[in-house]
Amino acid sequence: MAKEEKRLEILRAALKVISEMGFEGAKMEDIAKGAGVGKGTIYEYFESKNTLFTEMLHNCTKLFLDGLASTLADGQNLEEKIRNLSAHNAHFIASHAILMNAPAAHQSLPEETKEQIKKDWNTIFATVEEEVGKAIQSQEIRSDLDPEMATSIIMGGLNQYIMKKLLGDHLAPEEVDHAGIAHLLISGLKR
Repeated sequence: MAKEEKRLEILRAALKVISEMGFEGAKMEDIAKGAGVGKGTIYEYFESKNTLFTEMLHNCTKLFLDGLASTLADGQNLEEKIRNLSAHNAHFIASHAILMNAPAAHQSLPEETKEQIKKDWNTIFATVEEEVGKAIQSQEIRSDLDPEMATSIIMGGLNQYIMKKLLGDHLAPEEVDHAGIAHLLISGLKR
């Protein structure tokens, strides 16, 4: 196994083990077993469990961001971009549902992990806020809108709707009405 492949396999195993056992309960031995490597091999890639956990979350965010750029680029206007973002978000949540059990909001997370989560979230938010700003400048949506507030409404609305549909209604990502939520959100941003 190539070095980068092994690193990614360790990250995938960590995601599974930490999601099942929580951060405090996860043991490096279990992560090593899940990755098919020795415990010492993990320390060749990550200096501690905190570092591994931080990198695992950052890697998931990177995957989301990689898809986000192309997702937004596929939309011709803000409504299409919101629809695409909704679909991207739903597929990502469904394929990374294991993170729902991870103690991402748990107070015992290491400070470096909390800081990385904030940085990653700010990058995602800024990417969407940039698209909202463009839509304001092109007069696609109201010019009196605060881009940060509008982005918060879009992101919050999408996340709540998607979580309800995936986890509450047990729909598959493609069964979610992405066009409907995008239309509703964009209607509220127009005159």
